[in-house]
Parts: sequence; C-alpha cells; structure tokens
Amino acid sequence: MDAFIMNSSITSPSESLFIGDLRLGDHARVLEITGGKVMQQRLGMLGIRRDTPVRVVHGPGKRGAVLQVGGARIALGWGVIQRIRVAVIPTESTHTGEKT
Repeated sequence: MDAFIMNSSITSPSESLFIGDLRLGDHARVLEITGGKVMQQRLGMLGIRRDTPVRVVHGPGKRGAVLQVGGARIALGWGVIQRIRVAVIPTESTHTGEKT
C-alpha cells in the first residue's frame, strides 16, 4: 500500500463526493457504491469496494474516468463513476509541502 494512504486522514463522510466530482490526480477512499447488487459485484471483482483507495489518472470527463486501483488502471463510464461515493484523501504537494 502506498505511504500517502497509510499516513493520510480522510475527510468526514459529510464531505463525500462522487468520483465524477473529483479532479485529475485526486486520491480518494471508496465510502459506498450506490448502484444495484450487480454493479456492486462487478466493481468488487475489479477491486473497487468499500474502503478501497483509488486515484484519478484520467478525466473525469463526460465519457467517464480512468482510476488506479492498486496496481491496475480501470476505465469506467460516466454512469458508473456517478454511483461511487468517495472521501478525498488529502495529499501533500511535492513542491510546497502543503496539503491539497
């Protein structure tokens, strides 16, 4: 597991967002998947489940996003990313040392 995840605090659940609300490069932890049972099972098989850390590596845009989950990159469509509720994990900027 990456060091940034183990040493970071997570925002409160009241500040949760959907993956479609994140920005490129954001790190987040999955809080819940609001889709149906089949969607939850499919995402679970891809490694996306509650408490899983993810990072946005492309997008999000109107067509979807590419997430890094563990060592894999997974492309998901807009309808799917709008069903995955996450909490942003603050990370320190490598240039300024400030939390973003």
